[in-house]
Amino acid sequence: MFESLHNNELTSQTPRDLNSTQLTLKMIEAVLPMIKQRLNHFTIHPNDKEDLCQEVLIKLLRVLSDFDFTESTPFEHYVNRVITTVKNDYLRKKMYTQQRQELLVNEFKVKYQYATNVYLTEQQIIANEIANDLHHVLEKLTKLEQSVILYILKEYKPQEIAKILNVKIKVVYNAIQRCKMKIRRYLK
Repeated sequence: MFESLHNNELTSQTPRDLNSTQLTLKMIEAVLPMIKQRLNHFTIHPNDKEDLCQEVLIKLLRVLSDFDFTESTPFEHYVNRVITTVKNDYLRKKMYTQQRQELLVNEFKVKYQYATNVYLTEQQIIANEIANDLHHVLEKLTKLEQSVILYILKEYKPQEIAKILNVKIKVVYNAIQRCKMKIRRYLK
Protein backbone atom coordinates (compact mmCIF):
# COMPACT_ATOMS: atom_id res chain seq x y z
CA MET A 1 0.00 0.00 0.00
CA PHE A 2 2.69 2.47 0.95
CA GLU A 3 5.34 1.20 -1.42
CA SER A 4 4.97 4.29 -3.56
CA LEU A 5 5.40 6.46 -0.46
CA HIS A 6 8.61 4.74 0.61
CA ASN A 7 10.40 4.26 -2.71
CA ASN A 8 13.31 6.40 -3.70
CA GLU A 9 11.67 8.25 -6.55
CA LEU A 10 9.04 9.73 -4.20
CA THR A 11 11.43 10.60 -1.40
CA SER A 12 14.00 12.10 -3.72
CA GLN A 13 11.61 14.75 -4.97
CA THR A 14 11.69 18.23 -3.57
CA PRO A 15 8.89 19.82 -1.56
CA ARG A 16 8.21 22.06 -4.55
CA ASP A 17 7.34 18.92 -6.56
CA LEU A 18 4.97 17.72 -3.84
CA ASN A 19 2.67 20.60 -4.67
CA SER A 20 2.02 19.14 -8.07
CA THR A 21 -1.45 17.85 -8.58
CA GLN A 22 -0.37 14.52 -10.01
CA LEU A 23 1.80 13.61 -7.04
CA THR A 24 -0.90 14.72 -4.61
CA LEU A 25 -3.42 12.49 -6.34
CA LYS A 26 -1.01 9.54 -6.08
CA MET A 27 -0.68 10.18 -2.36
CA ILE A 28 -4.44 10.32 -1.92
CA GLU A 29 -4.92 7.11 -3.90
CA ALA A 30 -2.33 5.41 -1.73
CA VAL A 31 -3.78 6.42 1.65
CA LEU A 32 -7.52 6.46 0.87
CA PRO A 33 -8.10 2.69 1.25
CA MET A 34 -6.27 2.69 4.57
CA ILE A 35 -8.25 5.67 5.83
CA LYS A 36 -11.56 4.05 4.89
CA GLN A 37 -10.54 0.78 6.51
CA ARG A 38 -9.52 2.47 9.77
CA LEU A 39 -12.73 4.50 9.86
CA ASN A 40 -14.85 1.36 9.40
CA HIS A 41 -15.67 0.95 13.06
CA PHE A 42 -18.93 0.21 14.92
CA THR A 43 -18.70 3.41 16.97
CA ILE A 44 -18.77 5.57 13.84
CA HIS A 45 -22.16 6.10 12.28
CA PRO A 46 -22.23 5.06 8.59
CA ASN A 47 -23.40 8.53 7.52
CA ASP A 48 -20.40 10.12 9.22
CA LYS A 49 -17.69 7.88 7.73
CA GLU A 50 -17.36 9.81 4.47
CA ASP A 51 -17.21 13.13 6.34
CA LEU A 52 -14.46 11.84 8.60
CA CYS A 53 -12.56 10.47 5.61
CA GLN A 54 -12.66 13.90 3.98
CA GLU A 55 -11.56 15.53 7.22
CA VAL A 56 -8.52 13.21 7.39
CA LEU A 57 -7.65 13.95 3.75
CA ILE A 58 -7.90 17.70 4.32
CA LYS A 59 -5.58 17.50 7.32
CA LEU A 60 -3.11 15.40 5.33
CA LEU A 61 -3.20 17.77 2.35
CA ARG A 62 -2.45 20.73 4.60
CA VAL A 63 0.80 19.24 5.84
CA LEU A 64 1.78 17.25 2.77
CA SER A 65 3.89 20.02 1.29
CA ASP A 66 5.81 20.46 4.57
CA PHE A 67 6.32 16.79 5.40
CA ASP A 68 9.92 15.60 5.23
CA PHE A 69 9.97 12.16 3.59
CA THR A 70 13.69 11.74 4.27
CA GLU A 71 13.23 11.46 8.05
CA SER A 72 13.06 8.11 9.80
CA THR A 73 9.36 8.50 10.71
CA PRO A 74 7.30 7.03 7.86
CA PHE A 75 4.40 8.92 6.37
CA GLU A 76 2.16 5.94 7.23
CA HIS A 77 2.73 6.63 10.92
CA TYR A 78 1.66 10.24 10.46
CA VAL A 79 -1.47 9.13 8.56
CA ASN A 80 -2.34 6.73 11.39
CA ARG A 81 -1.94 9.50 13.96
CA VAL A 82 -4.22 11.83 11.98
CA ILE A 83 -6.87 9.10 11.64
CA THR A 84 -6.69 8.35 15.37
CA THR A 85 -7.01 12.03 16.22
CA VAL A 86 -10.01 12.49 13.92
CA LYS A 87 -11.71 9.38 15.35
CA ASN A 88 -11.11 10.52 18.92
CA ASP A 89 -12.46 14.00 18.15
CA TYR A 90 -15.54 12.42 16.57
CA LEU A 91 -16.13 10.14 19.58
CA ARG A 92 -15.65 13.02 22.04
CA LYS A 93 -18.14 15.14 20.12
CA LYS A 94 -20.59 12.25 19.92
CA MET A 95 -20.30 11.60 23.67
CA TYR A 96 -20.68 15.31 24.45
CA THR A 97 -23.77 15.52 22.25
CA GLN A 98 -25.30 12.48 23.92
CA GLN A 99 -24.62 13.87 27.40
CA ARG A 100 -26.05 17.23 26.41
CA GLN A 101 -29.16 15.57 25.01
CA GLU A 102 -29.62 13.61 28.25
CA LEU A 103 -29.26 16.82 30.26
CA LEU A 104 -31.86 18.56 28.09
CA VAL A 105 -34.28 15.64 28.47
CA ASN A 106 -33.78 15.64 32.25
CA GLU A 107 -34.27 19.40 32.36
CA PHE A 108 -37.54 19.04 30.45
CA LYS A 109 -38.69 16.28 32.83
CA VAL A 110 -37.99 18.46 35.86
CA LYS A 111 -39.79 21.45 34.32
CA TYR A 112 -42.76 19.28 33.38
CA GLN A 113 -43.01 17.74 36.86
CA TYR A 114 -42.72 21.16 38.45
CA ALA A 115 -45.40 22.58 36.17
CA THR A 116 -47.78 19.70 36.86
CA ASN A 117 -47.20 19.98 40.61
CA VAL A 118 -47.86 23.72 40.52
CA TYR A 119 -50.99 23.13 38.42
CA LEU A 120 -52.23 20.43 40.81
CA THR A 121 -51.53 22.68 43.79
CA GLU A 122 -53.45 25.56 42.18
CA GLN A 123 -56.34 23.23 41.32
CA GLN A 124 -56.42 21.96 44.91
CA ILE A 125 -56.46 25.50 46.30
CA ILE A 126 -59.29 26.50 43.94
CA ALA A 127 -61.25 23.35 44.82
CA ASN A 128 -60.82 24.07 48.54
CA GLU A 129 -62.06 27.66 48.10
CA ILE A 130 -65.08 26.47 46.14
CA ALA A 131 -65.80 23.81 48.78
CA ASN A 132 -65.60 26.40 51.57
CA ASP A 133 -67.90 28.78 49.70
CA LEU A 134 -70.33 25.97 48.98
CA HIS A 135 -70.27 24.85 52.61
CA HIS A 136 -71.14 28.38 53.78
CA VAL A 137 -73.98 28.55 51.25
CA LEU A 138 -75.32 25.14 52.29
CA GLU A 139 -75.52 26.33 55.88
CA LYS A 140 -77.97 29.03 54.78
CA LEU A 141 -80.35 26.50 53.16
CA THR A 142 -83.30 24.86 54.91
CA LYS A 143 -82.96 21.32 56.32
CA LEU A 144 -84.96 19.85 53.41
CA GLU A 145 -82.85 21.71 50.83
CA GLN A 146 -79.64 20.61 52.57
CA SER A 147 -80.80 16.98 52.51
CA VAL A 148 -81.76 17.17 48.84
CA ILE A 149 -78.41 18.75 47.87
CA LEU A 150 -76.42 16.15 49.84
CA TYR A 151 -78.25 13.32 48.07
CA ILE A 152 -77.75 15.04 44.70
CA LEU A 153 -74.01 15.32 45.43
CA LYS A 154 -74.01 11.57 46.17
CA GLU A 155 -75.56 11.11 42.69
CA TYR A 156 -79.04 10.02 43.76
CA LYS A 157 -81.89 10.62 41.33
CA PRO A 158 -84.84 12.84 42.33
CA GLN A 159 -87.19 9.81 42.47
CA GLU A 160 -84.83 8.04 44.90
CA ILE A 161 -84.49 11.18 47.02
CA ALA A 162 -88.29 11.48 47.21
CA LYS A 163 -88.58 7.88 48.45
CA ILE A 164 -85.75 8.31 51.00
CA LEU A 165 -87.14 11.59 52.41
CA ASN A 166 -90.74 10.32 52.11
CA VAL A 167 -91.92 13.39 50.17
CA LYS A 168 -93.52 13.92 46.79
CA ILE A 169 -91.22 14.11 43.77
CA LYS A 170 -92.53 17.60 42.98
CA VAL A 171 -91.22 18.79 46.39
CA VAL A 172 -87.75 17.44 45.52
CA TYR A 173 -87.73 19.22 42.12
CA ASN A 174 -88.88 22.48 43.75
CA ALA A 175 -86.17 22.13 46.42
CA ILE A 176 -83.54 21.61 43.71
CA GLN A 177 -84.66 24.77 41.88
CA ARG A 178 -84.70 26.83 45.09
CA CYS A 179 -81.19 25.54 45.94
CA LYS A 180 -79.89 26.56 42.52
CA MET A 181 -81.27 30.06 42.88
CA LYS A 182 -79.97 30.52 46.43
CA ILE A 183 -76.52 29.18 45.59
CA ARG A 184 -76.24 31.54 42.58
CA ARG A 185 -77.33 34.47 44.71
CA TYR A 186 -74.89 33.69 47.55
CA LEU A 187 -71.93 33.01 45.28
CA LYS A 188 -72.28 36.28 43.36
